[in-house]
Amino acid sequence: MAVRIGVDVGGTFTKAVACDAATGEVVARSIVSTSHGAVNGVAQGVIDALTSVVQQVSAEGLGPVLLVSHSTTQAVNALLEGDTAIVGILGIGRRPDLKKARVRTAVGEIRLAPGRRLVTRHSFIDATNGLDDRKIRKVVHELIEEGAEALCISEAFGVEDARGEWLALQIAEELGVPACAGNELTGLYGLEMRTVTAALNASILPAAVRTARLVAEAVAEDAPGVPLLVMRGDGGAADLSSMERHPILTAFSGPAASVAGALRHLSVADGVVVEVGGTSTNVSTIQRGRPVLSYVRVLDHVTSVRSIDVRVVGVAGGSLMRVRHAWGRVRVADVGPRSAHIAGLPYASFATVEDLGAAEPRLIAPRPGDPDEYLVVETPEGRRFGLTVTCAANALGLVPDGAYARGDAAAARRAFEIAGRWMSIEADALARRVLDIAATKVARVIDDSVREHRLHNPEVIGLGGGAGALVPQTATALRLKWKIPPDAEVISSVGDALSMIRVEIEKTLVSPDGGAIEALHRTAEEAAINAGADPSTVQIESTTVPERGALRVAAYGSLALESGDGDRRVDPDEEWAVAQRALQTDAFLIGRTAFYAVYGTATGPERRFVVIDRAGSIVVEVRGHALTGTGAEVGAALEERVPTLTRHFGPLKVAPAVRVIRGARLIDLTLISRPDEALQAAVTECSLAGEASVIALLSRD
Repeated sequence: MAVRIGVDVGGTFTKAVACDAATGEVVARSIVSTSHGAVNGVAQGVIDALTSVVQQVSAEGLGPVLLVSHSTTQAVNALLEGDTAIVGILGIGRRPDLKKARVRTAVGEIRLAPGRRLVTRHSFIDATNGLDDRKIRKVVHELIEEGAEALCISEAFGVEDARGEWLALQIAEELGVPACAGNELTGLYGLEMRTVTAALNASILPAAVRTARLVAEAVAEDAPGVPLLVMRGDGGAADLSSMERHPILTAFSGPAASVAGALRHLSVADGVVVEVGGTSTNVSTIQRGRPVLSYVRVLDHVTSVRSIDVRVVGVAGGSLMRVRHAWGRVRVADVGPRSAHIAGLPYASFATVEDLGAAEPRLIAPRPGDPDEYLVVETPEGRRFGLTVTCAANALGLVPDGAYARGDAAAARRAFEIAGRWMSIEADALARRVLDIAATKVARVIDDSVREHRLHNPEVIGLGGGAGALVPQTATALRLKWKIPPDAEVISSVGDALSMIRVEIEKTLVSPDGGAIEALHRTAEEAAINAGADPSTVQIESTTVPERGALRVAAYGSLALESGDGDRRVDPDEEWAVAQRALQTDAFLIGRTAFYAVYGTATGPERRFVVIDRAGSIVVEVRGHALTGTGAEVGAALEERVPTLTRHFGPLKVAPAVRVIRGARLIDLTLISRPDEALQAAVTECSLAGEASVIALLSRD
C-alpha cells in the first residue's frame, strides 16, 4: 500500500499521519509536543513525529512512501513574536519617478504586533543610466555594515521589467546573503505594498532556511528519495524551495491544511470550518465548495500575499475559567484566554475520580503577569487539574461518542462539584456557564462569516481535538447543522498528506488582450509543473480582480507520482446533485471538458449555469447564454452572438462577459473592457482548441 505522509506544526502539538494514497485512510499517526524550546526549534518536533510515523509504516509492512508534506505556523509566529531579522531594503528607480520610488521603498519600521516591530535599513539606487555590478555591490555592503541580516530588493515597475531586481538577487546570492525581490511575490502594481510584502518575507528568511534544511535532512534520512512539499496558506502545496525563498506564502498553512483535509473527507457546498485547538479556535469559510481566501494583513499593512481567510478566537477546548468576587459572591467572569496547556496542567476530564480525591479549588496565575483569577482544583498532594471547556462538555454529557475530546464524565463532574460548592452554584449550572461563554464567542464569529459571505444553508464542520467539546453546542445555538469528520484531531496532517500542487499568479494588466492572458496562463501552468505537478493533471482557472485591474490565475495539479495520486473526483451522479442543489431546479448537462462540466436550467431567456470542476466544486455561477461545439464552431458562434448581445448607450458599448472553457482551462475574459478586444481574445482561445470540445458562457457580470 503506497502512502503519503503529512505533518502539521501546531502551536501546542505537532501531528504526523500516513494516509493510503488511493483512499486517503489514515494508517499511522504520531502526536508530539511542538518543540518551541528545542535547539532545532519547531523542526525538532517535525523530525520526531515524522520518524515515529515512518517507523510505524515500516513495521506494518506498508509503503512505498510517495511524498512528505508539511504545514507550519513558523511564518505567522515569527511575525507575531517579532522573531525577525533586520532587513536591508534596496530600492531601485528611474527618472522621472525617482522621488516617488525613493519614498515608497523607504517603509521604515513595520509594526508586527503590539510591542513588536520589524527594523529596516534603506538605500536607493538611481538606475536611470543603467545598473552595474559595482554599484549594487557597494550598496549591499553598506546595508550589511548597517546591520542588515537579509535583503529586500524593490524596483519601481519591477512587475514589468525586473532585470534590476534579478541582478541584485544574483549578487546577494554570490555574497551569501538571504534575499528576495518584490516581483517574486506578486505581479501587482503598488510599489509600497510590494516593498512591505518583500520586507516581511525577507525578515523571516534566515529562520525559514534553517528549518527547511533541518526538515529536508530528516526526510532524506527517514524516507530517502521521497519528494518533500510544504503547504501554502492558500491551500495548495509547493516544493521546499518555496519555504526557503518565500516563507510568507506559508502564513496560515496550518488552517489551510485543515480545510483541505475536511474537503477531502466531506462534500461541502457552503460551510464554516471551526478548528478547535487547545488554546485558540480558527474559523474559516467554505463557499461553493472552495475555501475563501483573502490578502494577508499584518496590523495596518495589507500585503500582496493571499491565504485562507482565518479568524482566530481566543477560546478553545483547553481554555480555563476565570472567576472574580462580586457582590459578596464568586462568579464566572470569563473563559480564557489562558489554557491548561499554557499553564502546564492536565484536564480534570482526563483524570479519574480517584485522582481528584479530596481536591480543593485554587486560584492561579498561569503565567507571570497574569491575574490570579484562573480556577483549578488541587489535591492535598499538590497535583493540580484544569477545569476546561472540554471538562465542562464532558461533565454535562455533551461530547459525542467517539470524539477525541471524550473523557471521564464522572471525573469532570467531580471537579465542577468541588468548584461549585466553593462558588455556591450547582455543578451542572457552573459547567453550563463555562460552555455557554466559550460557545458564544465562537458563535459570534461564525455568524459574522455566514452573513458576510451570504452562505446558503451552511454546515459547521468541527475539526481539531476539542471539536467534540465545543462545536455541537455552538452550532446548536446558531440552529445550524454540524459534522465532525473522521480523524478530526489530525485533519490538518491529512490535508498535508493529500495536498495538491497549487500556484497562484496575480498580475496587473494595463492593456489586456488575448496574447497577454494566454501568456499568464502558460506561466502559471509551467510554474505548477516546475513545482512537481503532473502535466496531465494541471488545470487553469482565471478570475478578474476589478479593484486592482488585475487577472488572478490559479494552476492546480496532482503531484507527479508513480502510483496513487489521491486526486478526488466525483462521479456523474454526485456532479449532477451538486448542480441540482445550486440551481434549485432540474439541472441539465450542457457540456463537458477534461476537467469541467457545465450544467444549466432548461428554459428562460437567460438561463442559469454552473461550472463544476472534477472534485465537485462550483467554480462559476452565472446567468446568460451557453455556446458549445468544437473550437472553430464556438469561435464562429461568438463572432455572431457577442455583437447581438452588446448594448449601446450613445457612444458607449457594453458587451457581455465572456468565459471560455477548454480542456483544463477556464478562461475569464471579463477584465478586458473593450468589446472588440474581449471578442478577439475569446476567439483566439477557441482557435487554440482545434477540434476539441469548447464551452463559452456569455453573461452580464
